[in-house]
Amino acid sequence: SEIMDHIREKDTRALEPLLTADFVYRTPGGEVGRADFLKGVASVPGRITSVEGEGLRVRVFGEVAVLTGVQRARVRADDGSEQEGLNAFTDVFLKRNGRWRLALAYGVELPTPAAQPSKP
Repeated sequence: SEIMDHIREKDTRALEPLLTADFVYRTPGGEVGRADFLKGVASVPGRITSVEGEGLRVRVFGEVAVLTGVQRARVRADDGSEQEGLNAFTDVFLKRNGRWRLALAYGVELPTPAAQPSKP
């Protein structure tokens, strides 16, 4: 998706207009607003090599759409090691002026298989 592409590229300037002004990102550990979410994306250490959605399902209820699935992200650290993160997520979009905007994202980190040392 467009949002996952912008996260992979850490392109917060392109990501920001896709979020509602009152956007909230929640996890079981708490929540952050739009500004802190964007700062978090920009400050992911290393390089995000991929962000993909798996098992995506969308339900549309008039001006509200709910996207569920699993986000798989790979990050390469400065030392060359790679980490994979899995997040089960629910995203709530609102239609505003004919465009869909992300209003609420709820993510739960899933356990990942033990990382394999990357081959040179």
